[in-house]
Amino acid sequence: MLVRSEVAGVARLKSVLARHGYLGPEAGAALGQPVSDAHRRADLPLYLRRLASAAPLHVLLRLFGLLVPVDEAEARAAVVPLDLDELDQMGLTETRDGRVRARFGLAAFDGLLLAHDSVEDGVSPQSDHVLGVNPTTENLAQLTVRRRVRSALDMGCGNGVQALLLARHAERVTGVDKNPRALAFARFNARLNGVENVEWLEGDFFAPVSGRRFDLVVSNPPYVISPESRFVFRDAGRDGDSVSAEVVAEAAAHLEEGGHATVLCNWALAEGEEWSAPPRRWTKGTDCDALLLYRGSQDAFEYAATWNRSRDRIAYQDALDRWTAYFGKLGIASIGLGGLVLRRRTGAQVFFQAEELPDRPQAPASEQILRMLAAQEFLQGKGEASLLAGRWRAEPRHRVEQRLAPAGGRYELEEARVMLTDGLRFEGLLDAHALELLRLCDGRRSLGDAVGELCNQGGAERGSVLAVARRFISLGFLVPDDSTMVEGRS
Repeated sequence: MLVRSEVAGVARLKSVLARHGYLGPEAGAALGQPVSDAHRRADLPLYLRRLASAAPLHVLLRLFGLLVPVDEAEARAAVVPLDLDELDQMGLTETRDGRVRARFGLAAFDGLLLAHDSVEDGVSPQSDHVLGVNPTTENLAQLTVRRRVRSALDMGCGNGVQALLLARHAERVTGVDKNPRALAFARFNARLNGVENVEWLEGDFFAPVSGRRFDLVVSNPPYVISPESRFVFRDAGRDGDSVSAEVVAEAAAHLEEGGHATVLCNWALAEGEEWSAPPRRWTKGTDCDALLLYRGSQDAFEYAATWNRSRDRIAYQDALDRWTAYFGKLGIASIGLGGLVLRRRTGAQVFFQAEELPDRPQAPASEQILRMLAAQEFLQGKGEASLLAGRWRAEPRHRVEQRLAPAGGRYELEEARVMLTDGLRFEGLLDAHALELLRLCDGRRSLGDAVGELCNQGGAERGSVLAVARRFISLGFLVPDDSTMVEGRS
């Protein structure tokens, strides 16, 4: 039985948990580290020691975070002014013989409280299992463009987390999923968080919104490349990476002019194939600029192991055999991992920009993504004269690390590395001229003046300096000081 959103009192449940710190930093401090299904299984004794007291936060974390039965008297005290009978009626808990058991987990993310299915140790999830918060949840949330818009779509909405985040800056949101169980959770979570501007539609991919367009589209589809059709959230039952290709094309087709889409995807790579090639093919002819944010690749064996690790040695080996045979049949040597950001500009000279991320986004990257799209449009559409006439300044959120080596009684620069400290944390090595270029770009002088000074006084080669400047601009290390320099679509 699924959680029931019509029960009076559901709106008060979040306030009870928030009051005790379940949604805030207090929970993380009590646990010591975030809880995932893997952590829950491996580190349960550690968590139970940390949460041994009868304090309401400890009781609630054991009950809904660790999914461990708790004493009925402790649970009653923790949920006041709610009554345990109300939680039982919602379908969230089951009280029996003086113990209370949670039937579903409750995860906190960015101020939201989200009900989801749980995974019992040693028990395989059901095919319609509904995930909670996981790294892909965080990735998609960080890579979503956060503009005020009229309409937004979450395709493959699962428990509803992305749609509920979209509802904060979209007048109307549509969440679509083919899994009825996921939609039941999503509706409950909307009630739980007091969100009313989302409609929930059941159907396969974009079929329920055929003919409609949106200002913003996000999707965390079942992109795993596998021979399986076991889990709705993971396996699309399509050959190779065709589901990712289809979702990217359909997301582009459902965008309003000037609209943005963010799609997480995996793609198949043949031996020796350039890592950006498949997404480049997918976006060709879509009338969309495309920013590919590449997280890296896994070889076929590693990818198969990632999705099939099990304590059941025979099942694990069988899965590895089945998956690698499938990859061999399709000529897949490795799998690319990442996300695509699209922006529709019909009739324009659109671009494809591929960048490798050093790690997962550490903070919302919307502003940075918009700057990158605007910068690439500028670099593509303007000549060298416009570039040199502009005034640029170094993005304040960067750091330079230098390594010095002793030479002749003094220290000389051996290596310098520059990195962005927030959002998409690009980084790279600098030579002395590139480092000086960053210093000279202070927003007061033109880029032409900075280049001239480097070439005339520092002995730099003009073409090389311009190439470095373009690279700094495209990644966001240099930003326009004058809004007329880059006409962003923000």
